[in-house]
Amino acid sequence: MYNAYTQHAFDVTPSGVPGSGYPEVYRRLMTVGLLGAIYRRMEDADVVNTAVEATLDDPAFYRMCRAIAVGMGGEVGYAREQLGNHVEQNPDDDNAKVAMAVSLMLGGDAEWKSWLDNVMATSTEQSAREAANGVLTFLSALRQAN
Repeated sequence: MYNAYTQHAFDVTPSGVPGSGYPEVYRRLMTVGLLGAIYRRMEDADVVNTAVEATLDDPAFYRMCRAIAVGMGGEVGYAREQLGNHVEQNPDDDNAKVAMAVSLMLGGDAEWKSWLDNVMATSTEQSAREAANGVLTFLSALRQAN
């Protein structure tokens, strides 16, 4: 999934910023918001993340990052709401389904597996299939190491 979205992250810019990427201060603001979500400082993180999202022409990619960060913090509500709505409106966005699965997995929700199974069974999007397979391969390696 990272490779699929790396270029997209450079293409999505806040309003009024040249396509060459984010200004340093803006990247730091994004980092603070996402780290706040990971460390369960949700009230502060929500303020920062909402401000960041409001400046993006298409906040879908950032919302996927935010859902994963919130999942790392042990919460799955944001992913269910934001990514769930996104997938409902864009049922062919298999990368968003993988992000949903990762967020749910990190948040301890057993439903994550069905999202990955769906992508592996139905997706024709190579990047999404590779990302889903990468998650499963990583988890398999973790189990073997323990």
